[in-house]
Parts: sequence; structure tokens; C-alpha cells
Amino acid sequence: MDIKKTQPMLNIQNVRLSLLKPWEDNPRINDEAVDALVKSIEFFGFNVPLLCDQEFNIIAGHTRWKAAEKIGMEFVPVIVLEISETQRKAFAVADNKTAEIADWDYQKLRNVLDELKSKKINLPSLGYCQAELQALFSKQRQFDWKEFQERMKTNLVPKYTYFPVKIPFGSRDKFTKAVHQSAKLHKIKNGDVAVLSGQVLAILLGIDNGKDTVK
Repeated sequence: MDIKKTQPMLNIQNVRLSLLKPWEDNPRINDEAVDALVKSIEFFGFNVPLLCDQEFNIIAGHTRWKAAEKIGMEFVPVIVLEISETQRKAFAVADNKTAEIADWDYQKLRNVLDELKSKKINLPSLGYCQAELQALFSKQRQFDWKEFQERMKTNLVPKYTYFPVKIPFGSRDKFTKAVHQSAKLHKIKNGDVAVLSGQVLAILLGIDNGKDTVK
């Protein structure tokens, strides 16, 4: 598809929510993002229009559509594009995929969030859960954010809170081995060394932590 050098100005319409049709074969899984977006809309308003084709099939904005439905909105802002079915599907995939390419400078992100926090901005309204905020504001220098995000995707992290500890430099391997040995002794099953460490520590402190045990 050729990209035109000049395009007409986009026209934003207020469309009844019930007229919009989601893409039933949408490969993007977005249910987990709906509640966070609801908070954002309630705090900032519905400021990003949905994209639809001429028959009101949603191209981009399925999560916003679900959030608006959950809130009970009757009308939402929509930009209608004259586009073929093939172009609609291609655009929908591209819109989601290109959003994944960008990454974060986590130090700068923490600085911005810290500033917003000082201005009394409710950080969860920006889409961050408590576990993510605790990780971002952790003072541990070598925090593995990518590993944390993978654990978030598998819904392991929301069960826990982040509690940083310090061990002597150079003893990480010995510490990890000791944690696994203690976990095996107490019949704790979990491949995440951070979770295992917390569960072992809880046992040593006599805390009932609802550990995952081998059956």
C-alpha cells in the first residue's frame, strides 16, 4: 500500500459504544490491561480516540473499548478510516507490534515517576501495579527488570511483594545453592530463587507464608 504524501485531516466523531464491533480474531490478548486503563480513563479522561473502519469494526483501541464498556460509557471518540478488510487487519497487527519495539530507560522512568509521586499523582492510575512500583523504586543496582516483567506475564509476581536483601559480595552462588538445599529439605517447590529465598527466610523466622510445597 502506497503512503500518500498528503492526507485529509482526521475527523473525530462521538460514536455510540454499542455500534462498535471488536475484531473477533484479534491476536492481541489485552484483558489484563483493562482494569489499569479504567483507572487511567477515570483519572485523565478518555483522550485517545479509537480507530475504526467505515463499518465501525475496531482497528486500534480494543482495550480502550473494553474499558469504556466496563465504565459504562455510552459514547466514545472514534476516527473512521476508509480502509479495506485486509488493510484493517494489517494495520491492527502493525499498531500492536510497533508498540512493543520501544523500550524504557528505567532510571529516567523512575525519576519521572518520583517527580509525579511528589506532585500527588496516583501512580497506579498510570498502569503500574504495586509489584512493579516496588521494583522500580528498589535501590538494588542490578535489579533484572526484564526477568521481573517475564514473571509478571506468568502471574507469579502478584502473589508476592519485593523485599530486597544484601549478601556478601562473591557469595551469590553459595547463597543460591544453600537456598535450593533448604527449599528441598522443607519440600518447597518453586523455580524462582527470589521466591524460594523469601519462603526459606519465612520458615527460619517462624512465619506462616503459605509456601508452595511438593505434594
